[in-house]
Amino acid sequence: MPNNQQRRTQRQAARKERLRKQKARRQKNRGSPTPVVTVTLQNLHESMRTGVELHHAHKFREAARIYRDVLKLSPDHVDALNSLAMIEHHAGRLDRALALQQRAIQLAGDHPGQFMNLGAIQQALGHVEAADAAYQRAIEMAPAYADPYYNLGDLYLQQGKPEKAIEVFDRCMATMGREYHALAYKSHALHDAGRHEEARYLLDFNAYVKTYQFETPDGYTEIAEFNKALARHISKHPTLQGNVMSTEHGMHTGELLKDPAGPMEPMEARIHEAIRWYIDELPNDPDHPAVQWVPKAWKLTSWGVVMSDKGHERAHIHPNGWLSGVFYLSLPNLIDDPNREPEGWLEFGRPTADLHVKSTPLLRHYRPSYGQMILFPSYFYHGTVPFRSKQRRICVAFDVEPL
Repeated sequence: MPNNQQRRTQRQAARKERLRKQKARRQKNRGSPTPVVTVTLQNLHESMRTGVELHHAHKFREAARIYRDVLKLSPDHVDALNSLAMIEHHAGRLDRALALQQRAIQLAGDHPGQFMNLGAIQQALGHVEAADAAYQRAIEMAPAYADPYYNLGDLYLQQGKPEKAIEVFDRCMATMGREYHALAYKSHALHDAGRHEEARYLLDFNAYVKTYQFETPDGYTEIAEFNKALARHISKHPTLQGNVMSTEHGMHTGELLKDPAGPMEPMEARIHEAIRWYIDELPNDPDHPAVQWVPKAWKLTSWGVVMSDKGHERAHIHPNGWLSGVFYLSLPNLIDDPNREPEGWLEFGRPTADLHVKSTPLLRHYRPSYGQMILFPSYFYHGTVPFRSKQRRICVAFDVEPL
């Protein structure tokens, strides 16, 4: 039988091995080293494809070099002009971005995305009328393209014109039906417009944030046993990587409902039970979007989050979902400390920092608790309050996506 020193050595070795595997997974998820591309007239198409891949991976400097090399050989390459304009915009070199985007539109101004990008650059430059015109042109060209509506409404909020913003978000939903970004933006624009009762109606936390009492899944004797098994499954999941999506100072998995599902198999059954319970508990109010857009059929998607010291989720929504939920598997002790409230709690009502609302948000905090699943409409802005602790905060979250 190993003595205490041997056990400590074994634990340290096991920990080092876990850290090594986590580091290897993160490196793998970042992809292979940045390819060295020599752009020629013969490989322009392949070079652009590589540039776009680097762009999407946020390797802006490498992508910009490829775009510039393409433009040296083909000065009128519209995709390179457009893509490089967005990188210059991101870097704050707005005059360069504007010149590139205008050149792209001059050559082939038949795509609404080009006018949407032009509007974003003009907005950043403070050219309000030009930005307005560009967004309107993008909407006119493609009424079912949502992004220009978002940007135009935000432009009006930035100008202190929330009523005009509300009109834009309503127009977006009238054109596209269930459109949760527009609905979330409208909810907060209503506050800016002083229409507080209407805002509270859409963001009725009392009526639409619900806690479901979770029963121990089959095959487990108690909740604590199940929580431990699922927390271990998430912590060792091959897709776990750091600081992705809205997670800060923590790690986020990919889809948990793919094989090997492990303890997510009984968890999935419990989630479907909770969804049906939530639908039965909804108010009799067919005009409310959470009720109006109840799906007859849905797809479930789920992921895990492991947070560490300073961990939190930035304010966000889940635009592809109708209903979202979270279930807690491991919580730091500070969660129950009244002197630390609301560290580590779930927060509703704070819009994304990118939305130019001027009113003070109406916040609601919910304390995480074992054995309870918190369910809420996916258009409710939510995040978590940063916490300071060496203990981990592990949860499993999910979306109900209408079919």
